[in-house]
Amino acid sequence: MTPDLAEHEPLADAGVRALIERYVALAGAVLRELGPHRYELRVPEPDRAAFAGREAVRIAFSVEALQEDPDAEMAVAGSAFVGQLVAAVRRRGARQAFGPVPASVPAAAADARLPVPVANGEAGVPETRVARHPVGRLTARVTVRAGAALEEHLVDSGLFDLATGAALPADVASACAAAGEGATGGAAPHQAPGTLPSRPVGELVRLMLGDLEGRLAPELERARAQAELALAHELARIDRYYTAMLDDPAGRGSEIPDGDARRAVEAEHQRRRQEEIGRHDVRAAVHPVQLAEWAVPMQRAEWTLATADGHAAVVVAQRALVGAGAWTLACPTCGAAPPEAFVVCREDHAGCSACATGCSVCATGFCRDHGLLACHVDGAPACAPHARTCASCRRRHCSAHEGTCADGGHPACSACLAACAHCGRVVCEAHATSTHPESVRGRRRLCAECVRYCEGGTGEVVGPDEVARCASCDRVVCARHQTLCAVDGQPHCSRHVRRTDRSRRLVCEHDRASCAFEPNAVFARDEVGPCATCAAAACADHGGACVEDGRFHCAAHLVPLRDRAGERACAAHHSVCHVDGGAFSLAGTEDCPVCARRACARHRRDCVRCGRSVCAPDLDAAAGGLCRTCRQLAPLEDPDDLVLQAANAVLGEGARPKEWRLARDATHRVVELDLGWTRRVVFALRHGSETPEVVMRHSLLGSRRDAPRR
Repeated sequence: MTPDLAEHEPLADAGVRALIERYVALAGAVLRELGPHRYELRVPEPDRAAFAGREAVRIAFSVEALQEDPDAEMAVAGSAFVGQLVAAVRRRGARQAFGPVPASVPAAAADARLPVPVANGEAGVPETRVARHPVGRLTARVTVRAGAALEEHLVDSGLFDLATGAALPADVASACAAAGEGATGGAAPHQAPGTLPSRPVGELVRLMLGDLEGRLAPELERARAQAELALAHELARIDRYYTAMLDDPAGRGSEIPDGDARRAVEAEHQRRRQEEIGRHDVRAAVHPVQLAEWAVPMQRAEWTLATADGHAAVVVAQRALVGAGAWTLACPTCGAAPPEAFVVCREDHAGCSACATGCSVCATGFCRDHGLLACHVDGAPACAPHARTCASCRRRHCSAHEGTCADGGHPACSACLAACAHCGRVVCEAHATSTHPESVRGRRRLCAECVRYCEGGTGEVVGPDEVARCASCDRVVCARHQTLCAVDGQPHCSRHVRRTDRSRRLVCEHDRASCAFEPNAVFARDEVGPCATCAAAACADHGGACVEDGRFHCAAHLVPLRDRAGERACAAHHSVCHVDGGAFSLAGTEDCPVCARRACARHRRDCVRCGRSVCAPDLDAAAGGLCRTCRQLAPLEDPDDLVLQAANAVLGEGARPKEWRLARDATHRVVELDLGWTRRVVFALRHGSETPEVVMRHSLLGSRRDAPRR
């Protein structure tokens, strides 16, 4: 039972509906209407394997019908049901033969005339006869893939002559449709007596591709537009990802400073881009489903085309003896009609000027299947013996534009071959590399032997005349990215230079140093020095020069001097006040004559009796400003010779003091001479000396310091 599908909503693909009708007619299946837009297909026993063993399949032609019956399947291209239907059609009904179409136009008695010229030969006298030609219409399932999108369509082609491959006009198609109206056709091909054999199916499908593409043009354009949008989005995402890896937008520098690593990332970037571009190309795969055939009476006119070099081909003009009965002439190679001119191919068949031409090297004619229509270098054609494929760019070219690459000795097209800018060797694109546009000598083409990779952190390609070898390793660095060590002035690659932490100077590994007081910090070798005391390395912040001898000492062996602001001295060239422990220069403290310990000026006082400068602890202010020695003066009954000589030096010969008093301390003997009438003389005599160092005279008039008499 075949329903009137035109009364229902046209939601399902019309090609699917037509295919169901033809399958039902050919296979003896039954299609029963269950409700609006819902049907049940009763599958015959031999075809149940294609439908997963089911005897009946419920199908829906609208969304509403699918919602009413949960067991129904949607009849649209790409669904599981359509896939099973196509498998069943291919198994039993791949060809539907409607038999011969009766002639309605008489054959013409006049001889036919070849309306187009022969480019490389001459046409002979035509032979005219009448024969039956198999004609057919192909139903194909076309899968369109672009990126992540996948669509399927069922498409019927136009009517083609299966013997010659020529597209037939609409009046012939109408006559065939009228002849097959009401007939179911046979599942096996019908071969009427006198019918010419069909061309191979592969050739016919190739000739029909242009017609199928034209019928799917709106869908292909829509898929192409969607693929371009998706591709732009994916490429932008990929570019952002790899750009962030190679050049951190936050200004922290690249996470991949090494040249080899950067080149690997850049190659991976280009590979991912090419993958996405290829994945988003619009590709259409044609799967033939069913071929409907008729046998149409044709009047044929055959010409033999011959060339001067011994090649020959046959072309045919034909007129269907149905419909309008007009003569048609099509190219036997590409099916173009009408052709502008014929060319005899070197393989003894003919092609039109659109798909065949003469070789630019040997002038022999050839078609698109047996040569190259356009060399990519100059656009000139070349036959198969003179056609080449470049091993470098993989593009086709003629033998006139072929050369040899110096790297490997393989052939390549002249467009890919060029001389190395440094050594002059001719190499192809695959074995050549272009230098960076911002290099010292600009963009240049270099062979593999002359390529150098700058290791200054970018890995860019430069020439051997633009680099200098790293002083620390065998790597090379271009002149634009050379980093000179601040200490030795030699170039180094990025792996062997580092900025110091304080001065931010670039230094190599050999000229780096560390401070013993800050081991994790990086310094230049000339920014640290060995301590003259302990030999430990120290920087300027943790060491300095002694103010006395100028030698460098670390901070542990330098002390700041209180009497010389901003200056420091080592342990051997400073003194310490014993009162408060403060550090002073050697001249900043003096020995206390009482205790023999050093004291600074702030902690020294003059004794009012002996006049000596003593340290504060040895001076008793409560006792009238007397030093400890003067407070211990005791009567002396028998002065020794040194004391007598010192007294004579102070008082003169013959002086007789009334009383002698003496006390000892660390450095002096203090002697007090009572002269009467409240007059006293006090002098300090250093141990072992006979000359007083300090002489003080006391009387009612006051005290004064006096020099001893010599």
